[in-house]
Amino acid sequence: MYIIEIIFGLLIYLIYLVIKYPDRSIGTKSRPDINGMKGYPLIGNLLESYKKSITHLMYDALIAYGPNTTYTIPYIGRLITVNSPELLEHVLKTKFDNYVKGTLFSEIVYDVLGKGIFNVDGQMWKFQRRLASYLFREQNVRNVICVVLEEETKILLNILQKNAKNGDVINLQDLFFRFTFDSFGRVTFGIDFESLSNEKPVPFAQAFDFVQSVVDKRFTNPIWKITELFTKDGAKMRSACKFLSDYAHDIIKKRRNNEGTLKNNNDILNMFMNAEIDDENGNVRKLNDEELKDIVLNLIVAGRDTTAQALSWMMYNIMVNPNVEDKLVKEINSLFDLKDQILRYDNIKQFQYSHAVFYETLRLHPSVPKNVKLCIKDDILPNGILIYAGEWVTWSTWAMGRDKRIWGEDAQIFIPERFLENKDGLKPNQYKFNSFNCGPRICLGQNFATIEALTVSTAILKQFKFELLPGQKSPPDFAQSLTLPMKDPLLVKVHIR
Repeated sequence: MYIIEIIFGLLIYLIYLVIKYPDRSIGTKSRPDINGMKGYPLIGNLLESYKKSITHLMYDALIAYGPNTTYTIPYIGRLITVNSPELLEHVLKTKFDNYVKGTLFSEIVYDVLGKGIFNVDGQMWKFQRRLASYLFREQNVRNVICVVLEEETKILLNILQKNAKNGDVINLQDLFFRFTFDSFGRVTFGIDFESLSNEKPVPFAQAFDFVQSVVDKRFTNPIWKITELFTKDGAKMRSACKFLSDYAHDIIKKRRNNEGTLKNNNDILNMFMNAEIDDENGNVRKLNDEELKDIVLNLIVAGRDTTAQALSWMMYNIMVNPNVEDKLVKEINSLFDLKDQILRYDNIKQFQYSHAVFYETLRLHPSVPKNVKLCIKDDILPNGILIYAGEWVTWSTWAMGRDKRIWGEDAQIFIPERFLENKDGLKPNQYKFNSFNCGPRICLGQNFATIEALTVSTAILKQFKFELLPGQKSPPDFAQSLTLPMKDPLLVKVHIR
C-alpha cells in the first residue's frame, strides 16, 4: 500500500514539475523576454546539444534569433548569448568583475586545467597572468623565442624536404602539433620534447587531446560524474589525467633537481617556482607542486594547441584558395633576403598580407570557438536585457566570425583583404575580432602566436608547395574539444617549388 502511495506521490510531483518547467530545464527561470529555441519539459535543450556540437548550435541560434538568444541545459542552467561586439565589451570589460568562471565551470574542467590561469578568477588569476607576461616581453621574444622558432623551423624544413623527395603523404596538422609542442617546451620549460624528430605517436599529445574531448562533452552531460564511473571513456579519462599529471610533475621534479637551470631568470617555469603569493590567510608562500603542475598544463594548452590548430586551418585555406597562395608567395619572395630561410623579427611587420591571411584564418577558425561566464550579480546589458545572478552568458567566436551583421555579406568567404582594407588598421577592434579573447583576459601570447605562425608559414611556403590529398572533406570538420582541432588528419603531399 505504501509503495502505491509513494509512486502516486512521485507521479503528482513529476506532473507539477512538468507544469512548472514546460519548456526549460529544471531549476531555471522562465525568460519569455528573450527569443530562443523552445525546449522540452525538465531537460530544456539537452537533445539539441546532443544532435550537433554546441558551437554549431550557437551558430544556428545566432542566425535564427540574433545576438541574444537563450537555451537551457540540465546541470548547467540557463545560458544567454551575447554574440555582438558591444555586448561582449560590456561583459568582458565594463562589468568584468561581475562575470566569472564560476565553480561549476571550474569543476567540469578541473581534471585538465586545475587551478591554472584558464580556470581561476581573482588573485590567483592576476598572479599567474602577471608572471606569464614576462615570457612575452620584447627582449625575451627577440632573444629567446625567435631564436628557438628559427632553430625548430629549420628542423621542420628538413623534414619537409625529405617528405618532398620521397613523395610522402603527411598529416600536416600532426606535424604542426609536434612543432609547437617542441618549440613551446623549449621556450617555456627549457625542455626539448623532440617530438619532431620522432615519427611515433606522442603519448602526451594523445592523452591531452583525449581529455579535452571528454571535458567538452561534460557540458552537455548532466550526469557525467556517474557515467564516467562505468564507461570505457571514463576509465581512459582517469588514466590519461594521471599520465598528464605525472608528466607535469616530472618536469617540475627535474627542474628542482637542477640547481643550475633554476638560476635562469628568462625561464617562465623558474619564475613560477621562485615566486611568492599571498594565500587566503594572508601568509606569503611559494606555489606547491600541484599548483605548478596546473600551471604547466595550462601553458601547454596555450602554447601547443592553439597555434598548431591555427596553422593547420591557415594552410588548408591557402591550399583551397590558389589566389591567396599566389599573393602570399609573391609577398614572401619580394620581402625575403635571398640568403634568409627564416623570417627575421625586425622584418615581420612588413609582411602585411601574411598577417591578413593569419587573421582571416582566426576569424573563421578561432582556436577557442566558444566561451562562457557566470553572472554573480543581476546586470542589465546595453540593449536592456536583464541577466540574473546565476545565469550564464555565452558567446561563440566561431559563430560571430560568420555573422553577416558583423562582417558583411561575404562573412563566410575567406578574404584576407578585409583586414588590409579595414579602417581600424590591420587588426580591428578586439570585441569584433575576438579570436584572441578580449578585455582584461585578452591573450597574453597573441604576439608570440602571430610571430610563430608567420615564421613557419612564410618559411615553408617559400620552399614548398602543398597539395591537398583528394577525397578529404572540404571544409574539414572540427573535433569536439575545448579548442578547435580538425577532426581528421590534414593529408597533403609536399612539392619543392
